Amino acid sequence: MNFVNRISLIITPKVAMHQWIVDTVESQAPTFEELSNESSSYLFEEPTQEVDITTLKQSLITQNFQDIWANELSVWDEFQDNFPNDMNEENFKKWFTVTLSGLTFDLAKSPLMIAPVQ
Repeated sequence: MNFVNRISLIITPKVAMHQWIVDTVESQAPTFEELSNESSSYLFEEPTQEVDITTLKQSLITQNFQDIWANELSVWDEFQDNFPNDMNEENFKKWFTVTLSGLTFDLAKSPLMIAPVQ
């Protein structure tokens, strides 16, 4: 087991995200249960100073919600043709549950692969 020097935001879709998928891809849409059983993890540098967890989480959301949201939607709409017009932080929180994970461990035996994503 290896400790990874990163913290993460765990992003889980809510009903609003599911409805957008249904409206966008129609017959290829998963059920809400299927969708909500999967989450995405976004890694960040560990803070260099003691920070209140709630403050840290909010700061990470504020700084990164647009990139995270666009990435989550791009899975279903590669060319961004159907992205909502109101992609603000308040609506981000209506579309996703966000959990902060302060510790990350790697239990895999193979080396960690890192590949850039555009």
